[in-house]
Amino acid sequence: MNLQPTIDPVTRYVHIGYSVPAGAPELVRVRCEVRPPGGGEWLPAPVHPYLSATARALLPEEEWLEGIRRGTLVERRAGGLERTLVWNPFTRFQGGAAVEMRITLMDGDEVLERAETRIELCNEDVVVLEDWRRVMQEGLVSESPGHGDAVWWFRRRPAGENAPFPGTSLEAAEKGVELPPLTYPLDLRGPHAIFVSLPPGLSCIELRLSGDERREDFGAASHLQPEPVDPATRPGDEEFWRWVEMDRQHLVISQPYRSVFEYEDEFRARLHRVRLVPLAGEQVERLEAEWGAEGERRLVFGYQEPYSWGFTQKIESNLQLREPLLAFAEARVDSLDIQTARGGSCSVSETRVGTQLLGRTHGDPVRGKVPHTDNVGRLQQFTNTLGTQLEYGRQLKIAARANLGATNCYAGSAFESEFSRQHPEWRQDSLLRYEVPEVRQYVLALFEEALEIGARGLSIDWCRYPLALKDKGTVTTFLRQLRALAERHSDPRRGRVSILVRFPVRGAPCCEHMDYKTWVREGLVDYLCPSNIFNRPLAFAIDEYLETVRDTPTILLPNVEPCLPLPGMWFQRLLDCYEKGAEGVFVYQCDAPVSKARTRRYVSIAGSVDALRRWRRREAREQARYSKGIYLSYPHADGKYQPYERLRLWVEGVGADTVEIWVDGRLVNSYDAPPYIPFSEALEDDHAIAAGTHTLRVRARDGKGWLERDFEVEYA
Repeated sequence: MNLQPTIDPVTRYVHIGYSVPAGAPELVRVRCEVRPPGGGEWLPAPVHPYLSATARALLPEEEWLEGIRRGTLVERRAGGLERTLVWNPFTRFQGGAAVEMRITLMDGDEVLERAETRIELCNEDVVVLEDWRRVMQEGLVSESPGHGDAVWWFRRRPAGENAPFPGTSLEAAEKGVELPPLTYPLDLRGPHAIFVSLPPGLSCIELRLSGDERREDFGAASHLQPEPVDPATRPGDEEFWRWVEMDRQHLVISQPYRSVFEYEDEFRARLHRVRLVPLAGEQVERLEAEWGAEGERRLVFGYQEPYSWGFTQKIESNLQLREPLLAFAEARVDSLDIQTARGGSCSVSETRVGTQLLGRTHGDPVRGKVPHTDNVGRLQQFTNTLGTQLEYGRQLKIAARANLGATNCYAGSAFESEFSRQHPEWRQDSLLRYEVPEVRQYVLALFEEALEIGARGLSIDWCRYPLALKDKGTVTTFLRQLRALAERHSDPRRGRVSILVRFPVRGAPCCEHMDYKTWVREGLVDYLCPSNIFNRPLAFAIDEYLETVRDTPTILLPNVEPCLPLPGMWFQRLLDCYEKGAEGVFVYQCDAPVSKARTRRYVSIAGSVDALRRWRRREAREQARYSKGIYLSYPHADGKYQPYERLRLWVEGVGADTVEIWVDGRLVNSYDAPPYIPFSEALEDDHAIAAGTHTLRVRARDGKGWLERDFEVEYA
């Protein structure tokens, strides 16, 4: 067995190619060991298989940890093929070293092949920051902080099950104590790639370079995106933050405010290591080519929810509202819907028509607990949220609209507006009754106030929530009134006030009340946004909507939500919409992927047809190198698949001209192309799989045989 090591010049990870014997069994265990310079004991090398970014994000935790802790991988149906594994040498070795690597292929306990190779690690130019006592403010870091001390803890962490390797970390020792920021002095020149890792556990950190305008958040997901796949917190892994010119830059470390008073006691600010790799000109060109968005472009409209952003922030200045807008600009989002409220609820804007949300509130459950915060109230106490973000949008060349979710009064809660409290007869349960003229006038007054604040575009979202609607006429009547309002505020100098409408797509609840053909025919809407509700149907057909807007000024923007596993399934859906003729897309909850460096890069090429096609060609080319695998999307909450979501499958490393899905021994679907889901996305299949534990078998045709995986899955 011939081993072929190569070193990636950006990550400095070692890729080791090896051949699997033609007669190998269907499942081969691969054991990887490393021996330090000068010989000694063979140690498990922390490795993972060569996978796409999508498969790597979906790789089950137990498989990841098996490779990181024990240096053991599994290859399926790999006989006669060249395979590749990836080793991050920085978990054990830094600087220069000549190490020996040994790879053993096994069938159970039987050794099939074994080979060794020598690898020269030349990483003297890589800067590794992990001794956090070297910050400028050295008096603010202690190796033994006392109770309630407002100092950081420099902690030495032993190896263990959660931390496979010994190391150090910078941590907040006490809960509820606000810590001052720190500065790590640097004197570097030229472009560097920056990687960040956190200790295992429920943790987060904020970093920026001293020349930056905004902080970057790393670590456990917020209530915006509860499903955790964050490389920075996975043992033995790290997050690729960015590549940047490092001249005269220091590293600034901050404690995220959400970690101070977060409802989970173990949730702390923690940082393990920051690694900086110098880049040559050709490596920068490679990165810029991969993530460039030149060429044929489509529109990308996104959704920004100040409520969710402000939920975890300590906002006391309008200037802070620039930070999320800078992230959207970096993500190349063309236009933004800025949430103000949902009809009948308190507002997250400087309203005087409605009711401002000024006090304590709560969010959606995260990891089984409901978070509470005063932060959103503080946001409204100290800023003009809508007007400020509209102005920053203009400065950053992001077209921004004032957005209103059609209705949810949150009756009986801190969210409920005075309008809802005073007129319970004008709502059904917690939803405003739009057939009531006074309700429409109230909502129109909210929109007119947004225009007076400075909005030049309006957006109404019938997907939040449509169940109070009873007929087509009610919705169309309101849109006629909204169009008339927009025309009154349009003029030659400032231009026409545009209207975007997000509405339930065919197959979603209350889609029958959405007379979108009339809206387009009468010129009531400028942007038509058919959309899923609660994650289904995500892969809806757009043909009827394309036909409706053909030869009209109305632009179709199908919703392409990033709740699909990223990036692969999302990129596939984007390309499908563009190649069918869509002029752009709308990304609901766009603030979730934009808030993280890795996923923000995915959004940054979402409007580039050329970049997406490059990705598709690259994926097709790499299929022969990827380890063969079948992966499941993560459940949205509590480790169980909810009736409103769909389990989604990613198949990699095989041609997969046929994929079969079996549930409890029964064939329920056979596909010849993605997307792959059990049963369908139709509402009537919400309970096609009953609550409880089930056996899922997935078979993908692989040459003359089948790649098969069995999973145990739980449904709520």
